[in-house]
Amino acid sequence: MDTQQLKLLAAVVRGLLQPSHPSVSHGQSLDLIAALPGLRNWPEVMAFPDRVAATELDTAATGRLAFRLKKRFAVDWSPQELLAALSPPGSVVSRRAPQVWPAGPVPGVYITTSQDAIDALLEVYEDATDGAVVYAERAGNQWAGSIDLGEYGLWSSGLDRVPSGTLLIVGPLKFDQQSWNDAGERLEMACNHALNSGHRIAVLVDTPTPETVHQDVQLLVTSRPDHTDDDTALTGVVTDDGELEPRTPFARPWPRIELVPSATTPDAFPASIMGPLSEALAGKTSGLLLFGSGTIDEHPAIHLVAASLALTEHAGPAARVMPRHRSTPSKDWDVPEAIRALPFLPSIESAYAQGYRRIIYTPSYSRSDHLLGASKDALLISGAYGSDLAQVFMASSRYGGAKDEESLLSRIVAIAATVDIRTSSNSTASVADLYIANGRALGTPKRFKEADEFMTAHRLVRWEDELTRLLDAGSVTHDAVKEAFPRSHGIDAFLADHAAKRSGQTA
Repeated sequence: MDTQQLKLLAAVVRGLLQPSHPSVSHGQSLDLIAALPGLRNWPEVMAFPDRVAATELDTAATGRLAFRLKKRFAVDWSPQELLAALSPPGSVVSRRAPQVWPAGPVPGVYITTSQDAIDALLEVYEDATDGAVVYAERAGNQWAGSIDLGEYGLWSSGLDRVPSGTLLIVGPLKFDQQSWNDAGERLEMACNHALNSGHRIAVLVDTPTPETVHQDVQLLVTSRPDHTDDDTALTGVVTDDGELEPRTPFARPWPRIELVPSATTPDAFPASIMGPLSEALAGKTSGLLLFGSGTIDEHPAIHLVAASLALTEHAGPAARVMPRHRSTPSKDWDVPEAIRALPFLPSIESAYAQGYRRIIYTPSYSRSDHLLGASKDALLISGAYGSDLAQVFMASSRYGGAKDEESLLSRIVAIAATVDIRTSSNSTASVADLYIANGRALGTPKRFKEADEFMTAHRLVRWEDELTRLLDAGSVTHDAVKEAFPRSHGIDAFLADHAAKRSGQTA
């Protein structure tokens, strides 16, 4: 490169800045373009012609220019974007060899589910680069040659000035419903660093389905808002020997799924709701099916969720979603056999992408927008704590505002809540609340209370009526009812009202 070329490139940069900074002068653009050869201003360009002659137009040079533009004019362009803008029309934009480990693997994002593979990679990298620095999150920050990325992680501003080819260790990323969005954001940023700065990035993933980790990674990256070509940075795997190995294609098609009949019956449903619920679910293949139970349990209402599988076979293959990574993973399997037999997948999005159309999820770890998207073409089934419709619906809409509440309400097929009460004969009786949608429109509720009142007014089965019959028959006592409704604020008032009515009838 020579000074004449730099002048021409300075004019290009000035043109790029004109829309947002029309007052940029010719002299300022010359000082800006001095960043390409790594000089401070145009006088230094004239003073060091040898430095200019050795300059190549690559991402290392445009990275310096990007930093100067951002610092002086608050313009955020990536090195790759500037390289494309400054290259002659029709030319093929290519990167030079990475500054760190130039003969090593191609820069990109490499995936593994093994901490041992990450540890082996760190040794390989240290030997190949004579101890070059590694920037790492928790998966690699214990290595002697690592610099901890800290709380900002991949968003640390200093990474923009790290030499190309540097190894970054990311993770462990948790693939579950609670962390799905966070994992997507971090993978997207990893791809950006690989594409714009030419880094090698190894990502450790903790997933319940390691056999489809590449498909899930690609799904996460390609489904990000405003996605363009970030997934082109997905390059390969970290082998057990610590090698960065390309994989072509990076993600193969999802495995074929087969519809396996559910080994369950609908017997768990109380007789009062069995008929209306069966009729409502006949032919339904999409929407939200919400169940609640007044029993405080690790997996609330899971017996009703399992029973619903027998009524929804027509909707397609079923899977359940991992809500979060538990400190005691065995608790994920303390569920009925019909639920244990289902594929255990990392997210609603992953299950839907694979072709599952009955998806069992946990509402307290699922965002409303995820539910709204998938429930248009799949039947989403959940269980939550709740002795009435209001509690169950609140559990399903906790991650949304009034607009989401209205949208969720419009997607509901049915909500059923049951409460088991110890009877005087030391057996168990159940009371139920049942709402079935039939096309009624609520409009836009301004408060949750309006949605609650709407559903309460349109119940097919009311727990108050069922409990009244049990109390009138002497089947249950007030103490047993209070024990069965430990978190119901209205049960004391209901029992007081019932007692007053009984007194009036016997007076």
